[in-house]
Amino acid sequence: MSDAGRKDFSDKVSEGLKPDSQKSYMEQGKEKVTNAADRAAAAVTPEENKSGTQGVADAAKRGKEDAGGESYSDTAKDYVDAAKSRLNDAVEYVSSAVHGGEPKK
Repeated sequence: MSDAGRKDFSDKVSEGLKPDSQKSYMEQGKEKVTNAADRAAAAVTPEENKSGTQGVADAAKRGKEDAGGESYSDTAKDYVDAAKSRLNDAVEYVSSAVHGGEPKK
């Protein structure tokens, strides 16, 4: 599932698994265009308006870019850490809603 104007997470994963050497020029061109559009949409969408999946994917992508590239296991760890963070945010929100008070922002 993806947010409006965003590239579906499963598409990103499947594109990443297939080496560029096995992709047609059409596939490579389409990926460049859709990746650029997705980066633009990610940049202008506030974190609080992103779905959990998009938030996790964006956080992992930022982490990878900040690190200058990393292994698949490091990237997977980034996804797990970002997912934990988003899950913790959701738990805090629900807890504050159930027990009263304002959720933390």
